[in-house]
Amino acid sequence: MGKEMNLIREDEYGGGGVGFEPTEDELMLHFLRPQLRGFAPRVAGAVVEADPCGAAPWELLARHGRREEGFFFSARARRKPSVRRTVAGGGGGGGGGGAWMHSSTKNGQSVTDLGVVVRWCRINYCFYVRGEMGQQRSTGWMMAEYEITDPRCYRRADDGEEDDFWVLCHVRKSSRPSAAKISPAKPARRRKPTAAVDVRAA
Repeated sequence: MGKEMNLIREDEYGGGGVGFEPTEDELMLHFLRPQLRGFAPRVAGAVVEADPCGAAPWELLARHGRREEGFFFSARARRKPSVRRTVAGGGGGGGGGGAWMHSSTKNGQSVTDLGVVVRWCRINYCFYVRGEMGQQRSTGWMMAEYEITDPRCYRRADDGEEDDFWVLCHVRKSSRPSAAKISPAKPARRRKPTAAVDVRAA
């Protein structure tokens, strides 16, 4: 790749904690592709196997010792729709569960040192919960789901099609203020009645 990697040792920062700042190329070439091929990743413990739809994002990170962000391998079924990822019972806010809602999609590619082209797709999601009035409310949590879209870069052509495959998810808290934090409405100020003016007194 020609430049010094941003990866760090697990024993220095405890896996995917503070200081783990991989590029997208590094995520594809040194983590997701080896995972799909059955090999160990570049930094052991930096990306753990967990389903981001198994719990609300703050609960998911707490379970695995992460704080503001975490990286996860998750099994996905082929041709699963990408518009919505439902999280049962993890919403809070008086409404129960939540959901990862599709935000945008990006296609990219990375190249290994041997010239193998790895084509991938990044699907961005935002996490929403139901408010007390039943409306969808943004929580400020985001997820980037990475999928290698060309299986030829990690499996043989004569292998049968797989039912499940691995994706890599980057879950993090947005640095921007959440749209859900709306200031309470101020009561309308009552206007004082104006004194009547006698136009005939001119």
